[in-house]
Amino acid sequence: MSRIGPLGFSDHEWGVLLPLAFVGFFLNYDTGLLSLAAPSIADGLGVEVATFGIGVAVIRLAAIASVPVLRHADRIGRRRTLLLSVTAFTIATALTALAWGLVAFVVFQLFARLFLATEESVAGIVISEELRPDRRGAGLSMLGIIAMAGFGLVALMLLVVPATPLGWRVLYVAALPPLLVVAWLRRSLRETTAFEVAAADDRVQSSFWPHVDAAHRPDLWRVTLLLGAAGVVATPAFFYAAELAQDVYGWEGLFTVIVLASGPMTLAGYVVGGRVSDRYGRRPVILGCFVVAVAGVALVFSEERWLFAPGFFLMAATDAGFIAVRPAYISELFPTEVRATLLSFVFAVVVAGGSLGLVVIGVAARWTGMSTSVAVVVLTAAMATSLVVLPRLPETAGRDVVRAPTSRSGT
Repeated sequence: MSRIGPLGFSDHEWGVLLPLAFVGFFLNYDTGLLSLAAPSIADGLGVEVATFGIGVAVIRLAAIASVPVLRHADRIGRRRTLLLSVTAFTIATALTALAWGLVAFVVFQLFARLFLATEESVAGIVISEELRPDRRGAGLSMLGIIAMAGFGLVALMLLVVPATPLGWRVLYVAALPPLLVVAWLRRSLRETTAFEVAAADDRVQSSFWPHVDAAHRPDLWRVTLLLGAAGVVATPAFFYAAELAQDVYGWEGLFTVIVLASGPMTLAGYVVGGRVSDRYGRRPVILGCFVVAVAGVALVFSEERWLFAPGFFLMAATDAGFIAVRPAYISELFPTEVRATLLSFVFAVVVAGGSLGLVVIGVAARWTGMSTSVAVVVLTAAMATSLVVLPRLPETAGRDVVRAPTSRSGT
């Protein structure tokens, strides 16, 4: 048996975690560049920030296109997919630094975001399949905690931009050395036991379109509805919270302070979604995240200024909680041969749901005269009704992810 090392992970588990540890970091770094660094990049490309924002909206849709790419993780294996994705993401990042205009920037970032979404999903699957059942969530929590540094590094790098002849391009050049280190570390990754067993049992499907057993389809639609509803709320809630703070309250500097101060609550969310769900179950954590999210939205959009910060902290915590619990829950719900495909499908629905939420709020505010604050609260209440499907979903914490599960198998 592997020796138990720091933070309660075995030597084998550390061998899995280290090559994957910075997946979330690069995701947040890349996301931070498209938001915090937007003015600098737009200026460097010679376009207005509003025009650049349209490009960012297009780039965001690349996560949806990761579904067919993730299908390969169920066909050729997790290890090969991770090696290919980090290589492709590194090349796309290097090309982004060479972008000569907005169109080129958007094209290169579309590919970068496509493979970054692939990285995130496959890393969650590998950790769920390779770590001990009672440490899966803890491993996912660690990735989330490391990811928090991504936004901080963007803020520091912005101080460097004016002092270098590369301008905004240095933001992408700086990411290349650590990406090369990550690619080198990935060489030591082995294929997961779950995939090897599935291949030996002849369960791996060669077809492009996955076959989902009838026993698992009800749980797929239920978990998609539940997590997709959370996605519908999260994106517009954070978007309009920023608008409320900066445009209505005039808190440009203070809002930045509030975002930075939400760090401890974000950390707590990752711990709850990961380690706490290992111990007390995935379903109670999902329920708790929904309840706290509703409370957070109600506080932020009550338009009582003194309630904004506490509400924003609750929203940050629940967002992190959902991110941490999602890979473990879906990995435990579905068999190896369709696990990565279905995780990417649910993630795509979450992303699309966020865009849908923005459209719904915009239409409601324009055509009904409803304020955006009221519209966000109403939408959140409506999406919370998706909790009716939660009692019909099984608890999965600690479930065996190597053997093919039945729809309602126990742990």
